[in-house]
Amino acid sequence: MDQLKEHPQIVELLDTLDKNGLMKEKNEVQSLVSYIGGMEETLTEMLGELQDMRREINLIHNNTLRSKCHTLVEKTEGKIRQGFSAVKKMKDNLIQSAGNAVRAFREKGRDALAESVRAMKIPEALDKLSAMFGRMSKEMAQDTKKLSAMQAELQGAKGHLKNMGLLFMGKAAKEAEHSKSDKGVLSRLSRLFEKAQKGFATLEQKAMDTADKLRVSRVKSSVKENLSRYRRRRKQKKEQSAVSRPLPKKKTAQHRRWGRLAPRTRKNQIYQKRGKKI
Repeated sequence: MDQLKEHPQIVELLDTLDKNGLMKEKNEVQSLVSYIGGMEETLTEMLGELQDMRREINLIHNNTLRSKCHTLVEKTEGKIRQGFSAVKKMKDNLIQSAGNAVRAFREKGRDALAESVRAMKIPEALDKLSAMFGRMSKEMAQDTKKLSAMQAELQGAKGHLKNMGLLFMGKAAKEAEHSKSDKGVLSRLSRLFEKAQKGFATLEQKAMDTADKLRVSRVKSSVKENLSRYRRRRKQKKEQSAVSRPLPKKKTAQHRRWGRLAPRTRKNQIYQKRGKKI
């Protein structure tokens, strides 16, 4: 299992984002890388346990029961392999996108780098994974109910064998032992299915929570950017207004003296200066 976080192109992208101060974009990439790594580990563990269970199912004595169990196990294994297919596709896309983002940065600069990360649509990719694992979790819950019904049917058969024991003592004892063994295998398979169902549900919830967290971070970042942009524009307008405003005329000694006189006195002096009488 390759470690995506150690892939050269992913390492280079994260380093480039960090050096350019694009912490929001770096967090988005890291969140997706971390989720993919956790998803891969969970699916690998589930597949290993299921393959071990397959060997136990081969020991079931009841042919019909063994066939039904194999069908359910194959169905579950198909879900897990579908998850692995989604992992591989997402890893390949992310590695390719990381390389494209770094090239865009070298050719066009910081803004192109940020735009390349946004074009990855990481929250939307997590939404798709959440929907897929949610569907798998519901299907696993239905398969677990089928196993419970099979267990109940086997328990009824065991009771019937006890009633027939007086007629066929030897055969009934042997059949009862087989039934007990089969019941044990069914119980272990049922517990494994419940664990798988919870595993899919956990992957669903984690993808949903991660996508929501990234969206909230985007909104907060957008608000901060708009506020900073508004403050810069406001500051620029003030500076432009200060530059374009005409300087006040310098007052002469006579203007200053007139400013201290009463309005009527100033009017009289003006008329006297012009040689007119009031």
